[in-house]
Parts: sequence; structure tokens; C-alpha cells
Amino acid sequence: MKTVLTVAGLGTRLLPLTKELPKEMLPIFVKTKDGELLMKPILQVIFESLYDYKIRDYCFIVGKTKRAVEEHFTPDFDIVSYLKETKKSKLAKVLETYSKKLEKSNIVFIYQPKPVGFGDAIEKGKKFVNNDDFLLHAGDDIVISKQNDHLKRLENAFKKYDAEIACLIEEVDDPRKYGVVNGKMLENGIMKITEMKEKPKNPTSKFAIIAIYIFKSSIFQKLADVKHKGNLEKQLAYAFNMSLQKKETVIGVFLKKSEKRIDIGTPESYLDVLTSSKKIKME
Repeated sequence: MKTVLTVAGLGTRLLPLTKELPKEMLPIFVKTKDGELLMKPILQVIFESLYDYKIRDYCFIVGKTKRAVEEHFTPDFDIVSYLKETKKSKLAKVLETYSKKLEKSNIVFIYQPKPVGFGDAIEKGKKFVNNDDFLLHAGDDIVISKQNDHLKRLENAFKKYDAEIACLIEEVDDPRKYGVVNGKMLENGIMKITEMKEKPKNPTSKFAIIAIYIFKSSIFQKLADVKHKGNLEKQLAYAFNMSLQKKETVIGVFLKKSEKRIDIGTPESYLDVLTSSKKIKME
């Protein structure tokens, strides 16, 4: 399945750190199978998770700090050779494995000149997607699950219910800073969404959308129909609600209690991630 990764946001809540560095390139701790502790950019962790899920076609929507992303997602065997020559064999193996994954992947970068909304960033991937169903993954949202089970459940539900949209959902304590959904349970862990409100002051549920979706390509027409003028951002929420208004099938797949979402939106949450990620085995 083709995958669009959004990496074009300004990361204003993490300024001044993110003035020149995309927040998606901030490091987190990763514990290997051998117990070794490494630091990897968040976006690399997401890419490797998707690669392990057998995804090979990627479109990165990048902003003004695109150079850091492009350089990191370009194979580099020179540094691998250097590490081997200097007897740093473990690090050489890590970087060689990563470069080989990049080499076996089809990766394109599309530039979003101005950060005018999540919906606009998605729309930039239209030519890459063509008429195919596709996975949309925010570059700063990580879900840790056993053998990528969250992605399997999401894809299976999308196909089973012939959905226009399928998204991951998490029950949270304070949903007011998220897109909040409500609906009818179809089976254990799967909801047919009938209502979505973006960052409501008085939420009707605690079910928050995680920015990991599968869409039919018809989402692009809905995004094209979203009216925005001047500096008003084009948000995905408007297109999402168009599907609900048309009575199209929109499915929510809940995270399991054993699964963990990693969020780096604020300094406080990033500090929590750095503390907790040391305990999480991601390889």
C-alpha cells in the first residue's frame, strides 16, 4: 500500500528547537533485541515500522526544513565503510541495515511551500497516490504494537467494511485537543463513526483520532472542495466530515490497552517520550 507521510508542520510548540530542525527528526531512545540503546529520529522509527509491514512506496510531504529529511532518507554506505574500518561493527551493522531498507524502497519528496493545513499537505500527495487506496501517517505519531498489529487491524477493517476512511482511535483523559469521534460499535474494537468534532470545548466522548488513516483516493476530491481563503488553513477535518454528511462508511479502530501511542507535540510530552522510550523495545 502506498504511504504518505506528513513532515511539513512548523512544530511551533517546540520552538526554538524546531526553527531549523523538523520535529519529526527529533531523536528518541530505541532498545534493540540485544538490549543495546540507540537514538533514532522519530521519522526513522516510523519508516522502519512501515517497512517491516512490507510497505515499499513512500511519499514524504516536506516543508522548509526538507534538507534534513532528504539527507537522512538517502542511503549512505560511505559512513558504513568508515565505521567498519574503525572497528565500530555494531553501529556499522545498524546503519547498513537502514541504508539497505532505503535502497529497497521507492521514496519521493514533495514540497509544501507554506504550512497551510494538514489537508493541504495530504493534497500534495495526489499524483503519487493516483487512484489507489493509501495509508496516511503523520510524521510525529508513533504507535508501538506487537508485529504492527495496529496496522493489520486498520487495513483489515478498511477492507472488510469497504470504508471510505479508516482511522485509529485512542481513549484519552482529555480529548479537547484532538479530533473527537462518536458512533456505533460494529464489533469489539471497531466503531462505525457517525460524528467527528475537531478540538471540541465540550466533547461528547473520550475517543480521540490518531493521525494514522487509510483513505480511498476520493478523499482528494473532498479536499479540493474544502473552501479556504488567504491564510486560513485547509484542514482534513472538513473533508472527513464531508464523508460523514454523505453517509459514507467511516471506520474507527481502537488501540488495544497493550499498545502505546507516542506523542511529541509539546516539550512536556517529548520529555515523557524520552523517559519512557528507553523501556520500549522497537526492533
